[in-house]
Amino acid sequence: MRLVNAPLLRQTWRTQRIRVALIALALAVWSFLMPVIYATFGRQMEAIMQSGIIPEAFLRLLGADPFSLTGAIALGSSHPFAIALQVVYPVGFAAAAIAGERQRGTLEVLLSRPVSRRSVFLTLLLAILAFAVITTVAETVGTLAGAAAYGNLDRLDGADLALLSVNTVLLLAALAGISLAASASVDRLAPALGIGFAVVLAGYVLEVLGTLWPDAAFLQPISPFHYLQPLEILAGRGAGTDPLVLAAIGLAFTAFGLWVFPRRDLAAPT
Repeated sequence: MRLVNAPLLRQTWRTQRIRVALIALALAVWSFLMPVIYATFGRQMEAIMQSGIIPEAFLRLLGADPFSLTGAIALGSSHPFAIALQVVYPVGFAAAAIAGERQRGTLEVLLSRPVSRRSVFLTLLLAILAFAVITTVAETVGTLAGAAAYGNLDRLDGADLALLSVNTVLLLAALAGISLAASASVDRLAPALGIGFAVVLAGYVLEVLGTLWPDAAFLQPISPFHYLQPLEILAGRGAGTDPLVLAAIGLAFTAFGLWVFPRRDLAAPT
């Protein structure tokens, strides 16, 4: 039995390549702006920060050194705009990949071909992971281009940037595993999307809440976003266990999806 169905993978890439390219371009432009903003306003903002005008709680949210070059890059990668672009495929497309086909009544047509349900699941997951890698690489390239444009490229550590990229892909893989497993478990698109975006929204809120309110910090480990700390990674202080936790989440939900999808009784859609 083939684990990946090549025709389905090619078809998925053909239908999504323009959207993926646009998202990658948007992330590249966004990440390009972070080193530019630092080079343009970094010293002025640092003086404002040291003056005590900015509340301490807000500084905790931004990070210990938000107006350094690495701080600006870290802030850009964890900004809601960047996260919204990053999760389009790991959450939106993953949730629609199976449940959407089921709702439209086209999943049965796909499964009538000589392809197993596990192969369909793994092929879609592989496509989503490839999209996540493309958008993450585009974000990294944009960061490097922005730093190079103002002569700050030598201030960035290539190993730390690579680790940030790997950790980002693992976070997106974990979210993709959750959303695709949800998509394989229900018959309608709305519940699958609801589960995926609820995980993203709740996780982000818990992480921000724990950062702003120290008494709520015990909630942060529940959030998948807690295991991606851009500022710590770029400062060379990234926790070695964070990628392992994200990989474990992705593998656990992938295993659940591979278990539940072949066992579902797919009656005629209503």
